[in-house]
Amino acid sequence: MRKSRQVHPLQIRSPIPAAALPAAAALWWGGVGPGWPRQVPEVRASHGIVALDARGEVQGVAGLRDGAGGFPAHVPLLARLAFRAAPATADLVIDGIVVREPGQGVGRLLIEAAGGHARAGGHPGLRVEVAARNHTACAFYRRLGFAEIGRGRYGWPWSGEVLLLRRPEGA
Repeated sequence: MRKSRQVHPLQIRSPIPAAALPAAAALWWGGVGPGWPRQVPEVRASHGIVALDARGEVQGVAGLRDGAGGFPAHVPLLARLAFRAAPATADLVIDGIVVREPGQGVGRLLIEAAGGHARAGGHPGLRVEVAARNHTACAFYRRLGFAEIGRGRYGWPWSGEVLLLRRPEGA
């Protein structure tokens, strides 16, 4: 049986409000950075989008990356040395998206908000870099209009093959 769609209204906010930033950072790091130190590394509110429920609780978060950097405020030296960057792009990159309850429409709302950021910032499109073996994420992005533009061994050495997916935004 398929889950029902989100029935409670959500606020989509960016930059992420200061009161929501710690919870947004914890959710994001828990989803994209398992194994990081117990203390959640700092993130940049200006490079994130958050979905807040009526109680102000974080239901999802998307990190953004552009020429000025990404969602993490600081990346440890060892991580910077191990990470293999994908080819540079003029697109706005979704730097990881994590939701509390998949299948409720939160991820779609975050992607649509990121599309607005791309258009407002003059970026020609949105790009994601997702592990090819993450079939759920690949299907999610394809449903939202992303198409494969390349593949390679980007990201962490243990990531395996990574797909580059892109959606034009008409900037």
